[in-house]
Amino acid sequence: KDDVKNPSVTLMDMDGAIIHYFENVIKPSVEDNGENVKVPIMYASPERWKAIQRDGFMKDKKRQTITPVIAYRRTSIEKDESLPIDKLDANNPHHFYTFEKKFSNVNKYDNFSTQIGLLPQREYYNVTMPDYVTLSYDFIVWTHYIEQMNKLIERINWSAGSYWGEPNRMRFRTNIDSYTDATEVTDRERLIRTEFSVTLRGYLIPEAFN
Repeated sequence: KDDVKNPSVTLMDMDGAIIHYFENVIKPSVEDNGENVKVPIMYASPERWKAIQRDGFMKDKKRQTITPVIAYRRTSIEKDESLPIDKLDANNPHHFYTFEKKFSNVNKYDNFSTQIGLLPQREYYNVTMPDYVTLSYDFIVWTHYIEQMNKLIERINWSAGSYWGEPNRMRFRTNIDSYTDATEVTDRERLIRTEFSVTLRGYLIPEAFN
């Protein structure tokens, strides 16, 4: 009768932590013609990223240049050697936490049971140690003017080194080392472009295994 959801931490959780932090904490925006404009953040598919590298900017379905905008993608996953975990056999791990669930539908809480220390049944859950990994993400930001870009980079850089993620859920420490600036000229306009990489220290627990 085990109906407890298996704990898991996936790559999608870490991708989601980044976009959630940008949209709800950093909240990138720029001033355009006296109005505050929210800057959208998009995960770039391989096809879109290739088009960005070819054209130098992002376009919508109508072939119009999108700006301001932030695009990002995950570029690599590496084992975090600073936190080595030797499970001997990953499919039969020897390192795990054991949790006891004291009260449930079977063991309902009441004053009498608490006073005499009566627990008819004991429920235990084993959760294996996670694999600690380091993920790298590439970001590209486009704006019309340098002043707009400066405001965005200042806001993003202020959050570097923090734990990104949703409240009351998993959070992951991130870091940004450097920024690369460039100016691009299209057929109709001039765009300001800044690139940077985000390093995220995360951990993985596959749901299928647990």
